[in-house]
Amino acid sequence: MAVALEGGLETLKALRKFTPDLYAEMNKEIRSAMQEVVTDAKTRVPTTISGLRQWGEPNKFLGQQNFPKYSASVVKRGLQYTTRSSRPNRSGFVVLYALLNKTAAGAIAETAGTKNPQGQPWVGPKEDRLYGNRKQSHSANPRAGEHFIRSLNQEIGSLQRVGSIAKNKRGRIMYAALAAQQGKTQDRVLNAIKTAVEKYKVTTSKSYGLAA
Repeated sequence: MAVALEGGLETLKALRKFTPDLYAEMNKEIRSAMQEVVTDAKTRVPTTISGLRQWGEPNKFLGQQNFPKYSASVVKRGLQYTTRSSRPNRSGFVVLYALLNKTAAGAIAETAGTKNPQGQPWVGPKEDRLYGNRKQSHSANPRAGEHFIRSLNQEIGSLQRVGSIAKNKRGRIMYAALAAQQGKTQDRVLNAIKTAVEKYKVTTSKSYGLAA
């Protein structure tokens, strides 16, 4: 969940270096916009998920010791935003601002069912279930995955998509909170950058005696 802007990294570097006040003003508006989404997202995290009581038990869910237990307080702490630019990806793109769901349990609650709406393919209990193929369900219940996702949909909400992003880029918590803004968050971020850039151009033009 990120905002990207062509040529934005260089622009922000210039703002931060030459007009730190403008840079701070811009980031204040951006933080405000992103914090609204984070605050909304936290309200979407249920204290417990009654249909998945075992998920809250440490190291017992489906017998998988590495499966993270659900804790509402931990999930909420992991709902954050960042104004730190990411490293360039393989295509050279850099994420300027991002909304984050940082915990393992939060990521599961957010995205479970995006690739397999009925749950992972079921293979049944096996001795290597702790270290075998984690893209398969090793539960004794062949419909465990379906039940898991249905419980999330019922008690958190269905998967929500933001804009025209890829089909599997959907979620119930942060994505849902962002979707509820109906594009307002991205507009606020881009407008804050645009306003800062315009003020920067005026400031630098005056500095070099180019403004009337």
